[in-house]
Amino acid sequence: MVTQVAEDTPAARSGLKEGDMLLQVGKKKISDPEDVFDASFYISAGDVVPITVMRGNQKMIFHVHATMHPASRTGVLLASPGTIPGVLPMSLDEDATPAP
Repeated sequence: MVTQVAEDTPAARSGLKEGDMLLQVGKKKISDPEDVFDASFYISAGDVVPITVMRGNQKMIFHVHATMHPASRTGVLLASPGTIPGVLPMSLDEDATPAP
């Protein structure tokens, strides 16, 4: 799966680049977009997550500091179909300060 990396995010600051071929997030091997969602379920804000990619013919590992997803900063979260109530969405590509 080819990555898309937004500018000035933890992923970008860690060295990931758009076009890197995503191989693994933490311990989860990635073969389709759903695998990224599955891997993110076990990631909490503040975790340092190893991300393995192929860039050209070179395998690389980046350590990304996970942060709160921007949607979790807006107050009440409404669950989407298929999500687990009470679980805040997390993102590897957005900075935020967790609220108390």
